[in-house]
Amino acid sequence: MNPSLQDVTNWFNGKSNHTLMIEKEEERDRDRVQLRLEHFDVSEHHNQSIDGYGDSRCLLLHGPGVVITAGHEAPLPGDSFVIGLDDLTGTEVREDQVVLLTERGKYSITTGAFPDVPGSPQ
Repeated sequence: MNPSLQDVTNWFNGKSNHTLMIEKEEERDRDRVQLRLEHFDVSEHHNQSIDGYGDSRCLLLHGPGVVITAGHEAPLPGDSFVIGLDDLTGTEVREDQVVLLTERGKYSITTGAFPDVPGSPQ
């Protein structure tokens, strides 16, 4: 595990049972997910789909949550959020935030008090 990813896993180790706001920016698409972190894994052997999409290394965040897009909320499918790590280009770790940069986009993960979102984990 490279040193920057080790810092990220150390950060997540202290965030169990915290509510996280995940902002994913890929090209012109921006999604937000609010997730109550139960546990996380770094998977080294995540299976790729038949069409080759998917990463062999992933950060898996497990817990109930909601996906927030254009003012609409929906339950987080499978109570998990996956971040591909194969094309990880950089990380930034602060007390209340982790930023993961990949060739495809940027993931900002923040802890703290968030406005109530209908259906969000409490």
